[in-house]
Amino acid sequence: MSEAVKHSTKSLRRIGRSAAYHAGILGMARRHVREALTVIMLHRVLDCADEDFRTADPIYTLSVELFDQLLAFASENYSVVSLADVIAATKGSRGLPDHALLITFDDGWADNLKYAAPVLAERDLPAVIFASTEPITSSDLNWWQEQIFEAARYGQLDDWLSTADVYEALKLRPGKSVRALDVVTAMAESDNVARARLLSSLPQTHRQSRLMLAASDLATLPKFRIDIGLHGHRHLPLTSVPDVAAELLLAQKYLEILSKKMGVCSALSCPHGQYDDRVISAANSVGIELIFTSDPHLNRIKHGLLTSRRTIGRISIVASHVTDAYGNLDRAALARWLWNRELR
Repeated sequence: MSEAVKHSTKSLRRIGRSAAYHAGILGMARRHVREALTVIMLHRVLDCADEDFRTADPIYTLSVELFDQLLAFASENYSVVSLADVIAATKGSRGLPDHALLITFDDGWADNLKYAAPVLAERDLPAVIFASTEPITSSDLNWWQEQIFEAARYGQLDDWLSTADVYEALKLRPGKSVRALDVVTAMAESDNVARARLLSSLPQTHRQSRLMLAASDLATLPKFRIDIGLHGHRHLPLTSVPDVAAELLLAQKYLEILSKKMGVCSALSCPHGQYDDRVISAANSVGIELIFTSDPHLNRIKHGLLTSRRTIGRISIVASHVTDAYGNLDRAALARWLWNRELR
């Protein structure tokens, strides 16, 4: 199929969605989310003029303008709730409203405070940031894991991995295809000095300010009605961590100290969306009551209360799937993106 035909097909689909949205047909689908908790998953929000916008992963990044348009849609179509509201609905002490929606961010990027928080405050909406505690405790402006993922996006990772010292240090097997996440997982076991030595030969973007939240930022977030939850300590897939309970206890300890006891240590977002029965069991054993995944489904509620469940699904907001040709929010596309989901 030629590019012209593809573009024409996309345009026709966009026009069809828009017509259905404005005719109220998609509005009928909104009934599907009435007795459901919708949880949206975000990562980064940046001003297009910010130097970090150019190098940020487009799959996980929204412009400030698009984020504001997203919040306007949320305010018009949902009752935006807080993490405390969800916890109460899980415990049965207070019900959620119809069309409940929770706004979540993963990782703990500095731009969440710099750009996202003021927009949320302007619209008086709550949110939660699930933050990994290791990068917050680091004094580095860059985040070593993002250095690896950025190199992969720019096609620089394979050449670096082929160098003798890196190949030997990571104990790579000949002929094995290596993903950026595999590299991150392997390097997480290295001490800071050894890791810095290896990464010194990998191209990286010069930073003028911190990429991730600083420890002092955590006490500021609640002033914006933003809660702080767990996202592990080292931001590793918990399925690859030998002692999951120890990893989560360490994250809880750091979060409690760094946030001055304002963090919510009973709520976890699974790093990289990976979990299994072992992870759930370990999380429960250290007092974690809410486990958020990247499974893109709606969460059933009954009489305002979350039904008995092990995990809570979330829907990732990907800019390319919910914008028009000019980069503005396509409300019909977003409606379909959020409402045409399985209810569990």
